[in-house]
Amino acid sequence: MIIYRAFYREAIQAAAGIVAALTVVLVLFGLTATLGRTVRGDYAQGVVLQVIFWQTLRRIDLLLPLGFYLGVLLTFSRWYRDSEMTVLAACGVGLGQLLRPVMLLAAIVSALVAASAFVLTPYTARAIEQVKAEGNQRPELAGIAPGAFTESAAGGRILYAESVDDDGTMARVFLSNASGGRSRVILARSGRSYVDRETGQRRVVLQDGWVYDGTPAQADYRVAHFERYSVWLDQKPIVPPPETIAGLPTRVLLATPGIDAAAEWQWRLAKPLHVFILALFALVLAHTDARRGRLANLFGAILVYFIYSNLLGLGQILFKKGQVPNGVGMWWVHAVMLAIALYLFFQRARNRPLLPPVRTVLWR
Repeated sequence: MIIYRAFYREAIQAAAGIVAALTVVLVLFGLTATLGRTVRGDYAQGVVLQVIFWQTLRRIDLLLPLGFYLGVLLTFSRWYRDSEMTVLAACGVGLGQLLRPVMLLAAIVSALVAASAFVLTPYTARAIEQVKAEGNQRPELAGIAPGAFTESAAGGRILYAESVDDDGTMARVFLSNASGGRSRVILARSGRSYVDRETGQRRVVLQDGWVYDGTPAQADYRVAHFERYSVWLDQKPIVPPPETIAGLPTRVLLATPGIDAAAEWQWRLAKPLHVFILALFALVLAHTDARRGRLANLFGAILVYFIYSNLLGLGQILFKKGQVPNGVGMWWVHAVMLAIALYLFFQRARNRPLLPPVRTVLWR
């Protein structure tokens, strides 16, 4: 049917544009947060892009439903504004007939979301934990950023370099080392990081500087000049990343006992299920007219999405705390939202107001 093909084309284009825009925003926010942690020394510089990549893939199962929801909403909103829905209604094509292509497209999106929620998201969760573990297992001061104070993984050393060349040569170096109750501050004109070929251990070799050892005004306080000063960097032991419920493969999650595993399973299942309910809301809330602005109904649609998302989060928390029976779990959220969506849909299909009119009583 021509109408269906027009809907598919326009809705897919709108949804793709929204998902692309949300992905760019997500990458920018992730880049800011990851660079901040890299400057603090939590991550090595070489894993920044890897962390952002996995964090972006982890949000695919959230971006797709939102993009599809807004894409359908904007498509039908344009049809209402351009009076195309009025022409379709005059030709006998109502919301009931339009529900079929919407649900067919929702089924395709739901399948993609299910693949992401059951397979991709747990895998990316494990990959992120692996990257974090590798960041914690790096040698001390592995991520040296020019113009920033870098703290060692153990928290005992602080290094500052005014500039760092491509070959790792540092200029105007400040190194603070507190160990055994003594404070040692080292200022050097230049320095460089080396890796021992036999042991694989790293060290920083400083040149032409001064060492200030001890507490000022104490008898054992010492100041010494050096031409070459080596500082060995400790290598933290390799510790496997912790196993989390969010990172368990779906087949392992189903075999895992406990309420946390059950809550995680229902959370993953909720992502493809709520695509169909959001499609109903999009079809209902798209109603507008030419006298309203282009985004007049967008605020209400976003409000419905956030209410639905927050209720799912609340349902998961209540389920984990045991305040909801196991048979109910998070299903009550879907039941409530589905009932509201069906009520609004039938009201709109019969050209009735979505909410009953407020009657005022005049007292004489």
